[in-house]
Amino acid sequence: MKLKFIIRIFIILGILSAAPYMRAQSVAKTPSSSGTGTYANTLGVGFQVGDPYGFNAKYWFNDCLAIDGAAGWAPADHSRAEINADALFHDFDVFSPRSGKMPVYAGAGLFVRFRDSGHDNLGGFRFPVGVSYMFDGAPFDVFGEVSPQIIMTPFRRGGISATAGIRFWF
Repeated sequence: MKLKFIIRIFIILGILSAAPYMRAQSVAKTPSSSGTGTYANTLGVGFQVGDPYGFNAKYWFNDCLAIDGAAGWAPADHSRAEINADALFHDFDVFSPRSGKMPVYAGAGLFVRFRDSGHDNLGGFRFPVGVSYMFDGAPFDVFGEVSPQIIMTPFRRGGISATAGIRFWF
């Protein structure tokens, strides 16, 4: 009974965190509608520091929706490694830099943290919020994000992680 209630709360939080960005897709000027190109079907691969330290990748489905993931060493909580994946909704109209683009994003995803022997592995939901800077004429971007987490297994608790990194686009 208690677990079903917690899962419903997480689903509601995920929908609420993504709703403003779904609306932004239909009303905001995106890179393709402003004549500066599109990000659809592009892949970025890079490195990040924070939680976890390691590799990351991001794939754009269109100019608003992307998925990203990371794998690496997670220094917190007796951890050896972490893998996470998120669906992200972007808004390009929050910041207007003189050059480049600076989308703000939010979304929801899952993570698994593999811990040292004697400690159970952790798994749960994450709700990343971040910003990236996409340089004009350069095949890379930089980003930073904070991700509130809800650990669901083997026990229930909250957490937070933060990371910053760079991705090269193909």
